[in-house]
Amino acid sequence: MIRAANLEDLTSLYDIEREVFLNDPFSMSKSSIKYHILNNELYKIEIDGVAAGYILWLKRKKYYRLYSLAIGNSFQNRGLAKKLMEYSFENLKDKDFSLEVKVSNETAINLYKKYGFEIKKVLKDYYADCNGYLMYKNICF
Repeated sequence: MIRAANLEDLTSLYDIEREVFLNDPFSMSKSSIKYHILNNELYKIEIDGVAAGYILWLKRKKYYRLYSLAIGNSFQNRGLAKKLMEYSFENLKDKDFSLEVKVSNETAINLYKKYGFEIKKVLKDYYADCNGYLMYKNICF
């Protein structure tokens, strides 16, 4: 089941964040997740009543920016990221999208390309350990 996250989901989403992004400088704090629940589009996916992952879109004036997508380790390789992407595009209709991704994250890049994202720019030293790609879907800059 996928739905918009609410404050009751805060602890379970934070647990996923810590598990997936352990030692990552971009990892969100619990207060950051709370902020995003209240101010952006954060969707949670559950399997048998257990939080399995989430996708977070930041609202911009003319588009949405994919800020974070995380699937708990024990739920990976089940197509849940695809389901979150599809749910997002159904609910954020007629919008444009952007994201940044590590150039080394081929799995994520392939997923994003499958949903129409295109690499537009290399972001030098964007991450602590490598470059990033700026990817767009439907944006004509």
